[in-house]
Amino acid sequence: MSLLPDPLHPAIIHFPIVLSLVALLLELLARHPRARTLESAAGLLFVLAALGGVAAVLSGQAARDAAVVPAAVAPLIASHEEVGELAMWLLLAVAAVRVLLGWRGWLRGVVPWAFLLFAAAAAGVVAYNGYLGGKMVFDHGLGTAPVQRQAPPRTGLEAPAAPGAVRAG
Repeated sequence: MSLLPDPLHPAIIHFPIVLSLVALLLELLARHPRARTLESAAGLLFVLAALGGVAAVLSGQAARDAAVVPAAVAPLIASHEEVGELAMWLLLAVAAVRVLLGWRGWLRGVVPWAFLLFAAAAAGVVAYNGYLGGKMVFDHGLGTAPVQRQAPPRTGLEAPAAPGAVRAG
């Protein structure tokens, strides 16, 4: 019995989505002089969102390799993977810039407002990728038991999963 959920990807993906949006909100609120104490929490959440983004991409690659993929969903998976990697790199860049701004004391004036635009763009990419992932699950049933049951038993030789379905990877 494993302590990790199986599949892992659905258990991880919500963290970078929520953390990036909440970090963005805290960063926005921290621009008010009476709410400056939120700055450190916002910075921490951006770092956690970036780490969650890395975990989401790695678990997504593992989920893709194990999934039975109907042929109609393959282009959507490719888009989801590309946008996911972009989101991960954007979150890593946002976290690095945010740590630099806090460390150098540059969270005053116009700089934090420019950073907010950058962080909002990254959060938007993360949210869009969440939409793509939801479309795969809720519109096409990817990763659900009925679709996964289309998979043949693993014998070492890969055979087509079912008519119209291909194994990703």
